[in-house]
Formats: sequence, C-alpha cells, structure tokens
Amino acid sequence: DPLRVEVRRIIARPVEEVFRAWITPASIARWLGGAGTSDVRVSGAARTGARIRVDLVYNGAPWFLDGEYLEVVPNRRLRYTWVTTECPASVGSIVTVEFRPLGERTEVRLVHEGFPDAKTRSDHDAPGWQQIMEVLVRAGDGELTPDRLEAARHGILAEKRGDSYRVEV
Repeated sequence: DPLRVEVRRIIARPVEEVFRAWITPASIARWLGGAGTSDVRVSGAARTGARIRVDLVYNGAPWFLDGEYLEVVPNRRLRYTWVTTECPASVGSIVTVEFRPLGERTEVRLVHEGFPDAKTRSDHDAPGWQQIMEVLVRAGDGELTPDRLEAARHGILAEKRGDSYRVEV
C-alpha cells in the first residue's frame, strides 16, 4: 500500500519498559525527535479517549502532533490519530503500535496508515519511523529513560552528519 508504513523491530527490553517509553510524555519527546525544550501533554493517563499533544522544533522548524488515543491496551497495543502539519485531521492518519513480549525482549510492530500522498508516506518511513525505532534499539543498557533516548537520537544524527570524534590520552 503506497499510503501505509509498517516497521518491525526487536528491542532488548521487557515489554513493560518499552510500552512505558511510548506513553510517558518526557520519553515521547525524546524518541519523537525533540530536545529538552519540547512540550508534551497527555490529557490524564494514556487511555482510550485521552488526547496527546506534542510541540517541538524539528529540523529547525516548529512541529506538532495532536492526536487522540483510540485504543490503549497496556503492554500490548496503542492506536491513536496522527494529526500534524503534513497529516491534517481531514486525512484520517492513524498509528497502531503492537508490543509482543519475547522474554526480556520486545517485538514492536508499528503501522501508520492514511497518508495524504506518497511523499508524506516516504518521509515518515525513513528517516521517520525507522529512525524512531532505531533510537529505542540503541538506547543502551538500563531503563529507557528520556536521557538515554536523547543520547541515542543524538548518536544517530551524528552518524548521519558524518560527525567523528577523537579522544587522545
């Protein structure tokens, strides 16, 4: 389907921790691409009918997500509307994230459908959702804290820019 993205990744963390990273406001801002000044608001707990609003600066420009949780099944499934500048409410874009426990690891399957056009779909595939999943994979050992997620995101961006570091002792 040219107007649908599907991404699957295995994350070396228990399902409860991965799910929590998807619904905790500070973590959402980090994996989504915002820096420390991002504003994320969830109206009450992440539950069916709750609203989610994210305001951040992405690639130097203001960006927002304004959605509603359509389904929340703890540690199993999230489904929410995805309303942004490039996917307005009239388009009906929806994100579904499924979490499958694999012992101490978690398989995450994300489906984003209802894009207005092929270019918007392509922008959400790579670097969009592919990069977001890579942030979660590379967050390092320990809990998926906002700081770990932000450090992983910065590392990925540095690689894409070709940044290199040299340490001499």
